[in-house]
Amino acid sequence: MKMSKLALAKKQIKEMTRRGVKVRFVSCGKVLIDGLPFSFSVASGGEPSQKGVVVSFSGEPVENGTLTLGTIEMRYSRSGRAHSETKKLVRIEKSDGKHIYQAKFPSASLEDYQPTGKKADSEMFLADITSAYTFKVTPTFKEPKDAEVMVTVYPIADPLAGLAVEWRDCTSDKDWFEHNPDAFRQTSKRKSK
Repeated sequence: MKMSKLALAKKQIKEMTRRGVKVRFVSCGKVLIDGLPFSFSVASGGEPSQKGVVVSFSGEPVENGTLTLGTIEMRYSRSGRAHSETKKLVRIEKSDGKHIYQAKFPSASLEDYQPTGKKADSEMFLADITSAYTFKVTPTFKEPKDAEVMVTVYPIADPLAGLAVEWRDCTSDKDWFEHNPDAFRQTSKRKSK
């Protein structure tokens, strides 16, 4: 049975606004630079979950082996105490034959997120910081030409509907920011969710 364009659009809007268990990027580094720490933070974007999150890196540089990642550190604070956990990023082959780096953090619990609909202010920023998980990884990338890598974080409870994705450049140019002075004024080239 064919669905009308209007019915399909309504169905897609309903799915997009469904609460569910979701994560969202609070912050994300601009570029992965060979040998320098890269960090990003995520927080809940929906219903609470105690099942944890998965972090993955994919794209051509992972597939062809020019980007290598060793460990990833997760930092967070709860009840005024700082916590950290380090995991090995494992290069795995997916069912489609492509490769990704992946680490699971089952201890990451997501709190209930209630968007206010208001413009972001310092109070909202503070709430994001106190509930966020910050991840840090140091890439190895020796290629002379930059490449794109996809940074994905998803809740174990709802991997498809709850994921957050950012695309970032990967470079061996240690002076990338000096060579790209407008980088902070530009938005991401592409953003999936």
